[in-house]
Amino acid sequence: MTGFGRVEVTLPSVGPAAVEIHTLNHRFLEVEVRLPEGFQAVEEPIRTTVARRIRRGRVRVLVVLKSRTALAPAVLQVNTARRYTVQLRKLQRELKLIGGPTLEMIVGLPQVVVPPERNASPHRWWPSLRRGVDQALSQVVRMRREEGERLESVLTRLIRMLEHLTLRIKRQIPKIQVGLRQRLARRIRQLTQAATRTPMSTQSGSPDWAPVIAEAASLVQAGDVSEELARIDSHLVSVRKTLEGQEDSPGRTLDFLAQELHREASTLAAKVREGRVVRWVVAMKNQIEKLREQAANVE
Repeated sequence: MTGFGRVEVTLPSVGPAAVEIHTLNHRFLEVEVRLPEGFQAVEEPIRTTVARRIRRGRVRVLVVLKSRTALAPAVLQVNTARRYTVQLRKLQRELKLIGGPTLEMIVGLPQVVVPPERNASPHRWWPSLRRGVDQALSQVVRMRREEGERLESVLTRLIRMLEHLTLRIKRQIPKIQVGLRQRLARRIRQLTQAATRTPMSTQSGSPDWAPVIAEAASLVQAGDVSEELARIDSHLVSVRKTLEGQEDSPGRTLDFLAQELHREASTLAAKVREGRVVRWVVAMKNQIEKLREQAANVE
């Protein structure tokens, strides 16, 4: 689910900073952390903090320093540079060398240009940054929870529609079975008459009943969809339990159940060719596809 959180904090020895967290839909948890230079030591702790509160989604964490001083990439040690300069000029005179120490030479010497204090002491500002990340996460979680409540309403309507379509198919199946039995009896009479007119159709001289048996089996199979309907009922019950919070990973569970519902609906469509049932199964598959799309939004 989508979410956004933004918090401003003051980091000791660094200055003011902003923490922003964005989340988007994703099947798994994917965390991207963007930090200022010198903050890389806290990337993994930030990932761990996010993973404790968000289990699914694409999460982007952005930390921005707001102070120009805090943005300085390094600190120039002027006194150290002055001492180096004095020593180098003394060495120049002793060795009678032409020229003198240049700026490039001085800043390249050890301890003249050093990282800012935050690079060496993250423990000073990390507690404040962690509080900022926690507060931004709270905003994100609250927004995702509100979206989840709206999403639950949408999913409940989809389930009701699937249950309604399943009930209509169940009520129609007995009528279809009556028609199939009548058709089966008629075809058996026709095939029996055809078989008895050609008694030498097998080596033993008896009628060949293979076509009769094959078509009878096909008609019986076409009318037997009780297992598919029972599995659809079972999957819909599981979907409702998932929406009621009885699953640890509801998003992945819903995605799996949507796949299973689609599989059973496809089998149902292959077995039953009656016009109204075909239209209802098509409508059912449309609702299942919507369910699967919405499942990607559930954590």
